[in-house]
Amino acid sequence: MPTDAYQQIDRARGGVWTPMHLVLVRRLMRAVREADLESVVVNASYPDVTHAALAAEGLSPTIGIGNIANAVPGIRLAAAHLLGCELKAVDVQFFAQHYVSYRMPSTGSTDGAPCHLTIYRNGQEVKPQELRHEEIFANVAGRFRRVKGLAGQSVTASSATAILRAFADHLERVVHAPGPLGLVGGYPVRIAPTGISIELPQGLSLDDAVEINWQCQKYDGIEAVESDGTVRFTGESAGILRELLGYDCEAMALDECEKRAEELAAKYAEYCGRLQSGATRAA
Repeated sequence: MPTDAYQQIDRARGGVWTPMHLVLVRRLMRAVREADLESVVVNASYPDVTHAALAAEGLSPTIGIGNIANAVPGIRLAAAHLLGCELKAVDVQFFAQHYVSYRMPSTGSTDGAPCHLTIYRNGQEVKPQELRHEEIFANVAGRFRRVKGLAGQSVTASSATAILRAFADHLERVVHAPGPLGLVGGYPVRIAPTGISIELPQGLSLDDAVEINWQCQKYDGIEAVESDGTVRFTGESAGILRELLGYDCEAMALDECEKRAEELAAKYAEYCGRLQSGATRAA
């Protein structure tokens, strides 16, 4: 896709593609339920939103991978560099929806989207006045910028491996992951043989952490994930797809996801076809 065309459609952000992400994982979770299996399901398909939507049907996977976890290695590297200490001395607790974890490593900023970050050095909290989060984020996008493309997928693979190993080997481990417990957004999560729980820093309640992610998801084009599983898109994001693709969808019920995914795929293919035709005529 030409750069200018990509920039136009990218203004809609990631949430508008939720129908595509929901189809396979919803089919899988329905099969797991029908088979009556006590399974741990680790999902990579936009867990920040799909898990909260599927929770309405009792079909939420156990936990997700990637997204927030992909931003954590860069944050740790940047914090260690700025604090002048070894990497192993630094731990973080980061709460953010997909938008921040995707955008911040590229731009060096959350672009106004809310998040919550706590840095620890040798187990002691580093106060924000000692280490500004803006400085950390700028270094993540600069000195410690993630490699893009196929080589960069090792970051996502490592986040998946950490989670899968914890479950498979019955370990207790704190990881970062999207969509735990059917929640929107991303969190630090304690995985233990007895189950999973959200790892909260002092002064932050679970309700506060969820609210941060609820507000953050609006920057990704998601207005809300409602209690019945309906995914409601922001007016701006829905309007961009309506304008560019002729795809009109302000809200999607779970039962509509397959039909909507097919429609969106067809409209997107038509859009790409028009771009290609235009480029050919211009040549």
